[in-house]
Amino acid sequence: MTLPIPPGSTRPDAGAEPDAAGVPDVPAAVLGWRTWRIGRRAQRRAELIAPLAGSAWPARRPFVASCGSRDHAPPSEHCGCGLYAVADPRVLEWGPSDHEVLGAVALWGQVVEGTRGWRASHAYPRFVVTGPAIATEQRAALARRYGVPVLRSEVPTRTLAALLGTEAAVADALLRGPVEEVEGGLAARMPEWTRPRHPDSGRPGSRRWFGAGRRSASRRGADEIR
Repeated sequence: MTLPIPPGSTRPDAGAEPDAAGVPDVPAAVLGWRTWRIGRRAQRRAELIAPLAGSAWPARRPFVASCGSRDHAPPSEHCGCGLYAVADPRVLEWGPSDHEVLGAVALWGQVVEGTRGWRASHAYPRFVVTGPAIATEQRAALARRYGVPVLRSEVPTRTLAALLGTEAAVADALLRGPVEEVEGGLAARMPEWTRPRHPDSGRPGSRRWFGAGRRSASRRGADEIR
């Protein structure tokens, strides 16, 4: 499928000016979950880094996908190129670093749907959530650089992804609701998510907030995150 591309956003060195949330005005954008690494060294502490490619996502302009092949523009149906996101945060793949973060991302332009999510030609973060090991100053620097909320989770981000995967209404409200409500929504669930549980107590409760919530995404997608 093809979603609208804002004027000027077709090249990596030029893009539509993002709005206050950092995402260009593309009403039909696909929203999904993905991971990034954030830098430990001083010169990279305010960068979102693709975990596989190791490249930094650009700030305050769309990331435009590229491919080593000259036979097609990314994403291609017959190639793994493109910018990835998944529908269910439980299928995200994680490395050993405590500097991996979870986030919501908007995808647009040329979008290919897969079994667990999507690959797209254009993308930009909607919000980012770090684990408790990330300092306040580093979150603030990331927020200033990218122009999007960078929030703190009381549980590690891979644990948060697993919890969100068990509460589809909560995950969908975070993903699709107003970005200014994400921090409050996370805070509302943290007391239960951080409460010690008996091994046989089952999954976390599914108490809803943000009103009645929204129906969870039915589309599934990509196998890897770039």
